[in-house]
Amino acid sequence: MAFHLPSVARKALRYVGFVLIALVVFVFALQMTFPYDRVKDKIIDALSEKYDVTIGDVERGIVPGRLYFKSFMLRTRAEKPEDVTAFFIERLEVDLGLVALIRGAASVNIDAKIGAGHLTGNITISKGDTKVDLDGSNLPSASLPMKEVLGLPMSGKLDLGVELELPNNANKAGKVGPDWTKAEGHFELACASGCTVGDGKSKLKLKAKNASGQAFAKDGVEFGTVRVDTLAAKVEIKGGKLDVTKFELKSPDGEVHVDFSVTLAQDFNESLVAGCLRFKGTPELEKREPKTAAELTTTGAPKGPDGLFHIRLDGKFKEMRRLGQVCGQAAAGAPGMDDMSGGVRRAPNLPPPAPEVRLTPATPAVAPPPPVTPPPPPPPPATPAAAGSATPAPGAPPTPEAPADPNAAGSATAPASGP
Repeated sequence: MAFHLPSVARKALRYVGFVLIALVVFVFALQMTFPYDRVKDKIIDALSEKYDVTIGDVERGIVPGRLYFKSFMLRTRAEKPEDVTAFFIERLEVDLGLVALIRGAASVNIDAKIGAGHLTGNITISKGDTKVDLDGSNLPSASLPMKEVLGLPMSGKLDLGVELELPNNANKAGKVGPDWTKAEGHFELACASGCTVGDGKSKLKLKAKNASGQAFAKDGVEFGTVRVDTLAAKVEIKGGKLDVTKFELKSPDGEVHVDFSVTLAQDFNESLVAGCLRFKGTPELEKREPKTAAELTTTGAPKGPDGLFHIRLDGKFKEMRRLGQVCGQAAAGAPGMDDMSGGVRRAPNLPPPAPEVRLTPATPAVAPPPPVTPPPPPPPPATPAAAGSATPAPGAPPTPEAPADPNAAGSATAPASGP
């Protein structure tokens, strides 16, 4: 084909081939000579503010833009050794997306071996947004930063899935950054069987904002171990809301119900939280871990009509308050609090306030009128007195005078006799 092309076309094709070969040689030469040890140092410096970072070795791959980190470990900093949390990755493969770099985005493909588990996915960061897509299976929770999330170490294998699209927008001050009000995605976590929370040595230390809460949480709470048969949780982010749409837990040591909703602000720490934690231990836990069972009853949480202890969550995320109050829905006996089907759940409310009592001034008393004494009944009619009695009975009405009887004896009036 090249034999029949004109000489000008053959020269152009030859130059294009030279350029392509030069690019390939340059990319592979860059891959072979790039100082990946300096990348290792940069990563350690970037994380050193909060973590002690250890990276055993860095290897370059054959494919341009690919490198491997071996024995990658993050350790939190704490005053006491028992409070340290470690996150260990046996082998981390990072694949830099060269095409994404050309269009101004940093795209990293991740393939990590964590114990017997596997974590794969992609993280892409650009001027417009941040996208995260991760899937993990059979991940050993002891090698994950679960203590940072739960406040206690955890053992057992976990499956997880993360999808998040977080746009960047300017805030009120004009600074461009992540805008959580426009975020969309979901987070899923599951333990198929055999998980345990607590190791019998670590104390539960809750973060508190006020002085009294810090005094209570300073030394931590004695906590043994709690067994979890199965756990499945899902969080959805859409429409400016973050909701726990699914939480299922089965354990022979107790039960826990979570109701959690966040009205998102552009700065996540300013988001408003409304939620409720309800829990209780079982008689089996009291026998096996009496201290743990006792601590559950002394948290200050009141017991609701459902027989569970209640803690109400309220306020901004950065200063979320944990209130010892019976959550409104449970107090009303609404069974819908645990119904997570359909992904629609209402935020719990406080019990309705007592009706306002208004004091009304008393009406001055009015003296009743004096009783009216009825007039005495009239006396019975007088009995005609004997003949010759001319005195009527006292108080009796005068008796009409009867006409004179001409035949009566002793009559004073007699007809005049004739001469």
